Amino acid sequence: MRTHTIRENINRVSNNFKRSDLELCLMNCLKKNRSFLHIESSYKLTESEQSNFNSLLEKLDASIPLAYILSNQPFYNSNFFITPDVLIPRPETELIISEVLRAGDLLENHRNELRVLDAGTGSGCIGLSIAKERRDWMITLSDISNKASEVALKNMKRLNVKNCQILVSDWLHAFNNSIFDIIVSNPPYIDHSSNLVQEEVLKFEPHDALFSNNRGIEDIDQIIKSAKRVLKPGGYLIIENGYDQSNEVIRILRQEDYGDIKVLMDYNNISRFTSSRKK
Repeated sequence: MRTHTIRENINRVSNNFKRSDLELCLMNCLKKNRSFLHIESSYKLTESEQSNFNSLLEKLDASIPLAYILSNQPFYNSNFFITPDVLIPRPETELIISEVLRAGDLLENHRNELRVLDAGTGSGCIGLSIAKERRDWMITLSDISNKASEVALKNMKRLNVKNCQILVSDWLHAFNNSIFDIIVSNPPYIDHSSNLVQEEVLKFEPHDALFSNNRGIEDIDQIIKSAKRVLKPGGYLIIENGYDQSNEVIRILRQEDYGDIKVLMDYNNISRFTSSRKK
C-alpha cells in the first residue's frame, strides 16, 4: 500500500471533502491533536494509519455523517459518543443549556434540591451538559429507546457525571406528579411531508427522533399536556421546536394555562425554543 504524508493526504483529496473533516479523520487515525497535523505536516503515515484513513474517506464519500463515522460529536463543553441510534447533537441546541441554567438558578434561591428532566435525551447531550455545569442538581435522562438509553449511559460514564439517573420512558408516563422543577426536551418536530430535510439526515439519522405526526407537533403537544402534571408549581418547561412552530406551541401552552411564555432565538436568529412556566 502506498502511504502519504499528512500534507499529501489532505492535498490529494481536498477538492472532494471539507478540510476540517479531513483533519478530524487524520486526528482520529493518528491519535493526535490538530496542532500536530500542522507542525508535523511532513509526517508519513504508517500502512495501518493510511488504511484507516482511506477507510474513513470511503465512508465520507458515501455521505455518512462524520459524527457517525468517528462515533463522536462535540457539544457544549464536551465530546459525546454517538451512534446511528441517536440524533447528532446540533450547535444551535447548545443555547437551550444556557436557558435551563438561567431558569434553575432563579429557582434555586427558593428550593433546596433542584430536579431537572431531559425528556427524549438521545445521546444525553442536553441533560449531561447541564449536570456538568450544576453538580448539586439532580438530572434525570429519559428516552423510550433502549439503544438510545445505552448511548446516554456510556456518555454519563465517559464524562464521569454522578448527579444523573437514566430511565426508559415514553415521554413523561413513568413519572409521578409534581416532582421536577424543570423539564427540557428536544423532541421530534419535523412534519413527515417536509422536503427540507437534508438527504444525509434522512438517510442515516433515526426517523423516530426526527419526525412527528400532526404537522410535526404531536410529540410537543403530548409533552406540554403531560408536563403540567409532572412539574412542580412554578416549574419551567423549555422545548426546542421547528422554525415555523412557535405560534402553534404558544397556542397549546396558553390553552393548557402555562404562563411566562417566551420564544428564544438560535444563533441564526430563528425561533428555536419556547420557554414557559406552570402556574
